[in-house]
Amino acid sequence: MGQYWEFFNLSKRQRMDTNGGPKWGFLQCKQGFLVRCITIPYPSPKLERHLKRLSSTPPAINNKGLLSLPDDVLLVLLELPDISLDDLAVLAVTCRRLFELSHKMIKDCNEIRSASWYGCRIVCMGDCALYEDPPPSLLNAEERAIIDAKIAQDEYPGYGGLNLLDYESTCLYRGAFTYIYSFLQKFKSDADREAFEAVVGVAFPPKRTDWVLCNFNKKEYVRASAIAKLSGKPNDAQPFLPRCRLDLGHALLTRICWSNEAPVNTPPKMKMHRGSWVGDRFCITTMERVEDIQEWKDVSSQVVKDLVQIYRKQFGKDWLEEVEGDVPAYDHAEYYWFGSDGDDRVASAGRHTRQRRPSICSLF
Repeated sequence: MGQYWEFFNLSKRQRMDTNGGPKWGFLQCKQGFLVRCITIPYPSPKLERHLKRLSSTPPAINNKGLLSLPDDVLLVLLELPDISLDDLAVLAVTCRRLFELSHKMIKDCNEIRSASWYGCRIVCMGDCALYEDPPPSLLNAEERAIIDAKIAQDEYPGYGGLNLLDYESTCLYRGAFTYIYSFLQKFKSDADREAFEAVVGVAFPPKRTDWVLCNFNKKEYVRASAIAKLSGKPNDAQPFLPRCRLDLGHALLTRICWSNEAPVNTPPKMKMHRGSWVGDRFCITTMERVEDIQEWKDVSSQVVKDLVQIYRKQFGKDWLEEVEGDVPAYDHAEYYWFGSDGDDRVASAGRHTRQRRPSICSLF
């Protein structure tokens, strides 16, 4: 019997459909949203070039208007709740002083918006899961009270009761692609517009080879390089592995599924539907950015073994040829989850995706 599976973010009360439909289909597809929503970006490569061009403001101007205020007062103003990321970015491109005061706030905002499910409690729940069955730690007292109240009103607790929680819509920040053409037209010069795009842009440098999927609760990680090697493309661009048939999304799925019925045709002894990472908190980042990574456990080998067992059970010895290696067109169009928001060669040339970056005008 097949069942439908959905991703649930309990921390933010958000949900997202899986690619692939019921039965085992979702295991056969890349899950673009799942990967992108926990991947922490780097600043746009254009940013450093912009800073080199940014000239110092003449001292006479520094004594007038906003720039006449001391740094501690400026920081208070920049941290006001009414100041949006757009406001910060516009101020940051005006002079190096304002950029240096605001760049950490902008960087944090870009990371939070781009990796919107970073550090959140995530589960891939099957619609056959029973409310009484999920791990006790998955739902807190408030969430159980909401579900119990709706059950008392004869509402059906599908997906282990998670369907009875109220959910917000979810979307991903797309860096410079987020801003529509009419907004960018407000800048008086191409230089100002390009500076703004450099500040708000995000990138996932494909030359880095130390990208990992991290479980903060268990302090365990999976290396993207191990998944690339399993897929026969050891030099593929990390973290998204666009040429590989498997990626870190597949690795995560081996451990976050929960239901009363296993996905169709998966190894019985593995009990994939009783995932050991259900409800844990995750991110995809580089090893240099993980504090005390030497104290974490590398579980890449075990995850690779599990992936081989799962797909051999489904497809036989030639399993790798049967797994869908292409990114669904919707994922590429909606999330731009390869390379960056268009500022690096992978995204702009379409070298791995076989699709070229759309121009700003063509998006609207």
